[in-house]
Amino acid sequence: MSDEVKTARKWIDLGDAVAIAMMSLASFLIETTLGLLILPFIGIPLMGGLVSAVLDGALMFIAYYLVPRRGQPLLFAILLLTMSTVTPSFGPVGWYKIFIGVGLGLTIELLLLIIGRNAVTGIIATAIAFGLSIPMTYFAWVRFNIPGIDTLRPYLVRLSLVYTVLGAIGASLGYWIYKTRLSRHSAIVRLREGRREEDE
Repeated sequence: MSDEVKTARKWIDLGDAVAIAMMSLASFLIETTLGLLILPFIGIPLMGGLVSAVLDGALMFIAYYLVPRRGQPLLFAILLLTMSTVTPSFGPVGWYKIFIGVGLGLTIELLLLIIGRNAVTGIIATAIAFGLSIPMTYFAWVRFNIPGIDTLRPYLVRLSLVYTVLGAIGASLGYWIYKTRLSRHSAIVRLREGRREEDE
């Protein structure tokens, strides 16, 4: 499961960015449909993501695994959180969410730089990103004085742990989807290896 791929490049390029943008859009759509489904019925902030976490985690892992190059986590997180500025995902509507995306993206970039890029580290990184999203959101709320701080504070540790577990489950599902479905397609394999059809 620790199959590390030798890519043609260390950093993402324009083609990678397009693939990342498509995956971040899919993640955004999941978070703003399934993820916000129970929001009106629960008074605890950030609980809506529990409904979409496994599917969202699978998508995030697939995005990572399709483009195992530097810059992928940061771009994915910035795009996702920028789109989320106009929805209740990650808190009330506001541009402060971009800072959450930058913080999460840079943290995961650094983590992957240290532990490497393969299936196992991708699952670990996805799980950590899910867990960290709770305290990073909380700190952003504190910094920008967002309503709901006192309501969220008592649930920080428990929510972080639950999201970490759900992120790991989702990432494992994403790996299974890649190995059993996506890896059969040559275009997908080329994208993962950082090759273009004209290069062959």
